[in-house]
Amino acid sequence: MATRSVRSALFVVMLIAGAARVASGQTCIVVDEPRDTLARDERTAAVLLLGKQLELAGQRIATRDCVATYTVSHIRLGSTIVVTLSGLAGSREGTALGLDDLPAVYSQLVRSLTTGQPMGSLAVLDRNNVSAAQDQAPRRVQSDGVWYARVGYGSLFGPEAAESGASIGFGYRAEFDRLGLDVSFLNFQLDDGGGYYGPSSSGSALIKLQGLYFTNPDGNRSAYFGGGLSYGRTEVRGAATGQFPTSGRGAGLQGGLTAGYEIARVTSARVFVQADVTLPFYDVIFERSYPTTPPPGGPYGPPTVTVEREYAPSFALSVGLGWQRRR
Repeated sequence: MATRSVRSALFVVMLIAGAARVASGQTCIVVDEPRDTLARDERTAAVLLLGKQLELAGQRIATRDCVATYTVSHIRLGSTIVVTLSGLAGSREGTALGLDDLPAVYSQLVRSLTTGQPMGSLAVLDRNNVSAAQDQAPRRVQSDGVWYARVGYGSLFGPEAAESGASIGFGYRAEFDRLGLDVSFLNFQLDDGGGYYGPSSSGSALIKLQGLYFTNPDGNRSAYFGGGLSYGRTEVRGAATGQFPTSGRGAGLQGGLTAGYEIARVTSARVFVQADVTLPFYDVIFERSYPTTPPPGGPYGPPTVTVEREYAPSFALSVGLGWQRRR
């Protein structure tokens, strides 16, 4: 029984001694030379800087009798240096832009390994160890931004017949090679007629958003097609009923289909031919007035008013000119 107690006491003493040894921070730093591309003097400086960060984390750097060992490697390509630090808690990787950026990356790597937090988390970062790579603005895919105006001719299909007239519009198009985003405004389609028998027929898309797909993204010329949504109004001149002209109005969301062909895409000026079909999600409402047949010798009574709904899509073919401001 006494022997067992002595053994237990010795085991506890060994645990305390081991804990004290670990707490004292007996830590070694080893460079993975087969995987490291720094020069010899740069490796020496790197070990010293990494050791300083480990000391700030509460560990004592030694060259022998080490409890913990950290292995570091640097892979340099141009000014970019990828640093890998491995220890008992795992492995972490960071990117430095040049040798001057290594201390900040070492600080993050040591904090990440000692705290168990991932690289880039707020538990690892502070105002003194943000690396140059993290301070750079994120890269974006280049796009062409083109302002344009277009003019053409179109037809608004009313309940009796198609009403034809000028079609105009303005917009901005962002092109990402194969895909494009088109935002247009003040799109109007007018009727050539009008006069005594009622207002001219007209259609409008006050604001329209479309997605486009270019079939030849790298070419100087490309066909494209797409579709989207818009908000607009439609006013249709109806046929006169007796002595009473009629007209219908409607407003709301509209669907749209687009197909076109764009040339001179490698220049700052673009020319395109475009066909647009507008499909309203609403009906045009007509209030038709019919005269009342008077009794023999009597005056006319008030007209009879009926409310009717008609669908009025439109089609337009136009030529556009776009211009891009050089950066």
